[in-house]
Amino acid sequence: MKKLALTACALLGLLWMAAGCCGGSGEKYAKSLPDGFDALCQRAIDEWKVPGMAVAVVKDGEVVLLKGYGKASIEKDEPVTPQTRFVIASTSKAFTSALLANVMDEYDTIKWNAPVIDYLPDFKLYDPWVTRNFQVRDIMTHHTGFKGYALDDLPFFGYDRDELYSLFGAIKPTYSFRTTYAYNNEMYTVAAKIIEKFTGKSWDEAVAERLFVPLEMENSTTGNVAFFNPDNRLATGYRLVKAKDKDSLEVIARTDKEDAFTWLSAVSPAGFVISTAEDMSHWLQMHLNHGTYKGKQIVSRKNHDYLFYPQTITSCDSARLCNYAQGWIIEQNDYGRYIRHTGLAYGYTALVGIVPNLDLGFVFLTNNGTDSDAQSALARDLIAMYHGEKNPGNFDQYHADFLENLYKKEKGGEKEKQTPAPALPNKAYTGTYYLDIFGTAKVYERGDSLFLSLKKVDSYLEHKDGNVFTFRVPGAGRFDLTFTADRNGRAESFTFDINDPIGDFKRK
Repeated sequence: MKKLALTACALLGLLWMAAGCCGGSGEKYAKSLPDGFDALCQRAIDEWKVPGMAVAVVKDGEVVLLKGYGKASIEKDEPVTPQTRFVIASTSKAFTSALLANVMDEYDTIKWNAPVIDYLPDFKLYDPWVTRNFQVRDIMTHHTGFKGYALDDLPFFGYDRDELYSLFGAIKPTYSFRTTYAYNNEMYTVAAKIIEKFTGKSWDEAVAERLFVPLEMENSTTGNVAFFNPDNRLATGYRLVKAKDKDSLEVIARTDKEDAFTWLSAVSPAGFVISTAEDMSHWLQMHLNHGTYKGKQIVSRKNHDYLFYPQTITSCDSARLCNYAQGWIIEQNDYGRYIRHTGLAYGYTALVGIVPNLDLGFVFLTNNGTDSDAQSALARDLIAMYHGEKNPGNFDQYHADFLENLYKKEKGGEKEKQTPAPALPNKAYTGTYYLDIFGTAKVYERGDSLFLSLKKVDSYLEHKDGNVFTFRVPGAGRFDLTFTADRNGRAESFTFDINDPIGDFKRK
């Protein structure tokens, strides 16, 4: 059965190369916005309770919709406009990949199929063979071998972007190299390192100089530059929750801006571009014109094409084949090729999409930090409308699914609690521990309780079972910490769980 599924995926991939790669369908489509789409966008505000949304649609090289819906700030009663700024979250990844392609055009010594260590000799992964064979094309395509979202919690421990780069070599991957799709934000910092080495600029400076300026994205910036600027015109981030006393949705402002900055700044090449619908329409025009904007070649045709070359199968079924490329998901479905990426981070969601055979691009930026997928429903309905369908129904189906999942009550009673095994005396655990690159940790007593100190973490250790304790990291949640004791009942080491194995902190 698995063999048949893989054969089907391979066949779909060949069909994509034959039919979808060039993006030409021979059919002509109207430039105008489909009837009813503007009203559908408003329904996202009214029915999904999305606080605010800015939309841009580009068709046949022209902007056919540029509009704001709802509120940029509910408290201040500020409407969303095409110039309202939003954190575009993971749709920032495409900026880093395009920026790397732009730098490649200038420095032709950088090659997609060259080992990363040719440019970054200090780059290191857990396996020496993988380190030697890890190519530039592998950095941003999510098949490194780590589990999904590996290292994502570590910024809250106090590890910055440079330290995360060093930690790649300390974490043992769960999967074999290039075998499994597993989403990873931190690897985009490797692309940024190459960009910074060749340009002599920070990632923030390079993306502004090489992309924002030539694309006339005058209101775009990065969060490292503008997130805390009181005049940044950034929409307030919100989240949707089920109201406690009734079956309705409640909009709540996010209050964790410091946590947001801690995480986003550490993975900024993967998620910390701030932009507007108006500016993103220029971004779409460049991509729809094969890397050119108003006669200026931002990215060469060769490198621009490579940004959309499928690298890693993310999913496959009878309806669609999805691959990950360089900061983009390439979906092949009944309508043809759909190039897209979504983003979700701390009160903001975004979706950027390109449909080559329609010469169509669109962007949805919202200050709804809940994975409600209104923007995905709107995007699929827009594509269907341009194909002549009057009532595609994606909006209604996605909305019904969202509400069902939100209101669904957990079934079954509580699990029977097991009596935990006792812990050793506190003094068996106290001491100083060390793990290369991760640094020094201390386990100490305060009163009758145990505490863990590591980087910014200073947390109470709550006993769970035997030599297993839990500790809390603000912004990241709770983690299991497991001690290993010797025959004399004294802890020799400990480790904690961040999905992939990190090794043991050894007693000093």
